[in-house]
Amino acid sequence: MRVRALLAFCVLPALALAEPAPERSDATQMLPLKPFVATYDVKRGGKMIGEATMTLSQTDASHWTLVTETRGTAGMAKLLGLDVREESRFAVLEGSGLQSVDYRYRQDATLKSKQRRIEFDWPANEARVTDKDELFRYALQPQTIDRHVVVLALGRAQRSTAPEFAVASKEAIERQRFERRESKTITLPAGQFAATRLERTDKPGKGSSWYAPQLLAPLQVEQVQKDGNNIVMELKAVR
Repeated sequence: MRVRALLAFCVLPALALAEPAPERSDATQMLPLKPFVATYDVKRGGKMIGEATMTLSQTDASHWTLVTETRGTAGMAKLLGLDVREESRFAVLEGSGLQSVDYRYRQDATLKSKQRRIEFDWPANEARVTDKDELFRYALQPQTIDRHVVVLALGRAQRSTAPEFAVASKEAIERQRFERRESKTITLPAGQFAATRLERTDKPGKGSSWYAPQLLAPLQVEQVQKDGNNIVMELKAVR
C-alpha cells in the first residue's frame, strides 16, 4: 500500500519533445501557496489501515517542500510495519507555474521495501529516475511536476474547469487531465465541508480528490485498486 498509489496513477507512453506544454489556468484563478500541516485517516475497502501527515513548507522565496508520511496502524499494514515517506521539492515560476526539482519515495515494510528518486536536471532538460537498480532518462517538458505534487497543483487549480499537468513518472512524461464534477457537503473526521470533486479524465476510473474553497490541502483523496477496493484518505485536521 503506497501513498503514491493514492495521489497518482499509471504511466503513459513517452511524449515527443516537440509536444506543447499543458494548458495552464490563469494565475489569477489559482489559490496562493501557504504552508500547512494536514493529517488524514487512511482506509482500504472502508476499513482503517493507517494515518498520514501532509506538510507543505516554504524553503525560500521561490522554493517549497511537500512531505507526506504514512504509517500502518491497523490490519496488515500494521503487521507489516508499513512506513512510507514521499518528499518533493519544487519551484514556483514566474507566472505562478510549478516545476519539480527533486522527488524521493521510500517504503519500508517487513516483506518489501522500495525506493525511487527523480532528479529534475533543468539545465540539461533531463529527468533521471532511479528505481531499485534501474536508471531511466527522458526529456523534460516545461513545468513538469512529480506525481506527489499533483494533489497540491489540483488544490491550487480547483477553480479551473479542466486542469492539466505534465507529470514525471518512472519512464516518461504523462499528461494528467482532470475535470470539475459535483459540488456538495461532505462529512469527514475534520467536520463538514462544502466541497467540489475533481476527477481524472485521461485515465477514467483511477480516482478523484475533493477540495474546499480557499483550502489548498485536499479534503479527501480516493483511488480505485485493481481488486476493486478503494483506498481513501480522509482529512482529520489541518493547520
